[in-house]
Amino acid sequence: MLVSLSKENDALRIDPQFKLKPGLSYEVAIAEQTFIITMGDTQAPTPRLTSFAPSHSVLPSNTLRLYLHFSQPMARGQLRQNVNLQTALGEPVDAPFLSLDTELWNPTQTRATLLLDPGRIKQGVGPNTTGGAPLEVGRTYRLSISSQMQSAAGVPLSSEAAVSFRVGPPERRKLEPRNWEIERPHVGSFAPLSIAFDRIMDRGTVLRLVTLLGPDGAHIGGQRTTDGGGWSLVPNQPWRPGRYSLMIHPALEDIAGNTIDAPFDAKPGTIGQKSAPVVLTLDIAGNK
Repeated sequence: MLVSLSKENDALRIDPQFKLKPGLSYEVAIAEQTFIITMGDTQAPTPRLTSFAPSHSVLPSNTLRLYLHFSQPMARGQLRQNVNLQTALGEPVDAPFLSLDTELWNPTQTRATLLLDPGRIKQGVGPNTTGGAPLEVGRTYRLSISSQMQSAAGVPLSSEAAVSFRVGPPERRKLEPRNWEIERPHVGSFAPLSIAFDRIMDRGTVLRLVTLLGPDGAHIGGQRTTDGGGWSLVPNQPWRPGRYSLMIHPALEDIAGNTIDAPFDAKPGTIGQKSAPVVLTLDIAGNK
């Protein structure tokens, strides 16, 4: 386990990457010197599934990614045996997720990414033609997380967690930001600037790749939120009058992997070079 070291009041402070497990002894080696750390019986927090994304009740049949958010850092290497996808009738879905040697976790290990097999989703390639897409239009599915799944501190979930969703038609259009509906705030207010997307977007890329520049060209800071269906920005400072620029990076994706450049199902050889960011200009005045 990795640790970080710092000096604090003439003492050496050791901060582990993850919480230590109660009741165990740990050995710390520093420049060939070994220290023994014994943990007391303090109970580590019980982890729980806090949210699932996309959170919409109906998802496209070619959805590419699902996200699990946990209240505590979770141990690696246990998704395959503890996460299951079934139909509403209890039938297991055969190999719905891409098998990876390394699981996809964020740096704090509180969010896991489940990547549905792209080879089964992309039309016309081998796995799709032989096995079809993992999700079928019109069916309802249940994604369950076993109570045996453990946190990085070795504490299992208090109970099984599960979410259900229905599958709708596939989304195979490339992104068209000019189709989004934008609600402008009033000058002098802290009201959010809001966007309503024309489809379900990938929440992770929305938070990273949609930004707003002010009339002076500086980034507008504030609280940005998204549920995949929309995006909003509550500014740190009151809105000023002027022309703002909404910057959309070309790597932005919806939950089916479609981008500004091309749909996920674009034919080989039809995708050109990456385009420049799309810029939407909007004026904020005294009235909407």
